[in-house]
Amino acid sequence: MTFVFYCVLIQISFTIITSLTYSCSLNSTCGCSSNSVSLTKIIGGEDARVDTWSWAVSIRIRNAHTCGGSLISPELILTAAHCLYSISRISSLSITAGSIYLSQIKQQRSVSEIAIHRNYSLDTYANDIAVIRLSSPFDMNVGSLGLICLPKNIAEYPPKNLTVAAIGWGKVTTSVDAVSNTLKQVTLKTIPNNDTTCLRTIKNNQVQFCASAQDGEKDTCQGDSGGPLMLFSNDKWYLAGITSYGIGCALPEYAGVYTRVSVYEAWIKCFLENNTLLGPNVSSQKGMMLM
Repeated sequence: MTFVFYCVLIQISFTIITSLTYSCSLNSTCGCSSNSVSLTKIIGGEDARVDTWSWAVSIRIRNAHTCGGSLISPELILTAAHCLYSISRISSLSITAGSIYLSQIKQQRSVSEIAIHRNYSLDTYANDIAVIRLSSPFDMNVGSLGLICLPKNIAEYPPKNLTVAAIGWGKVTTSVDAVSNTLKQVTLKTIPNNDTTCLRTIKNNQVQFCASAQDGEKDTCQGDSGGPLMLFSNDKWYLAGITSYGIGCALPEYAGVYTRVSVYEAWIKCFLENNTLLGPNVSSQKGMMLM
């Protein structure tokens, strides 16, 4: 009797996942949540922890999530112009905040006014920025709400080749049309304007910049538009960019394009210092205007 033994080599591979925790100053008036943020370098991003990214809001049309936004005051939201440009009735809009889950509504407000940047371009997405004023302020003591810090108007901010974080409830795969119920977070890097992956997508590097992952397997996608791209500096999070547009999602040859928030410091300040979005030389219709 002959016995034949087969020697099978089982190869076990281990992937080392590195995690970085960002602890901010709890005394800060902006850019700090009640829970520390832990970002893991994994493909496709990950679920956000409860009580992190406390400035993240969901912009909804007839109660269906359509875009993200960032709280810059208890009653003002900063988002992308393209999220609001085609809206015909402001009454169809609502904003939710205070939860990482779309299905869990802790606070919800209607919208009283919208201001879209006067020079927003439908063709190039230049000046893709807008401000929403709520019908009444959010209660900042409910749902661990917080405000994002705004950057100063510094040349070429954010700098290139820096780690940034993007968040949103957008699609997690191009094969599935539904948005994510859970807020997702992903680490990216700012890309130089002359990088090939950026040159293929960017239209105006004065008011836009690029960010992507080197492997091309992490990115923002549909439903993440208007949400924040953030830089951790001086122990707090700053709103470096607003998710604007890209070609596909997570394609290695195309970087994502973001609105350069620092350029609009004075424009944003006008809204923070006034009780209404309406002012001289501003046309308004149903609470919607170009400024």
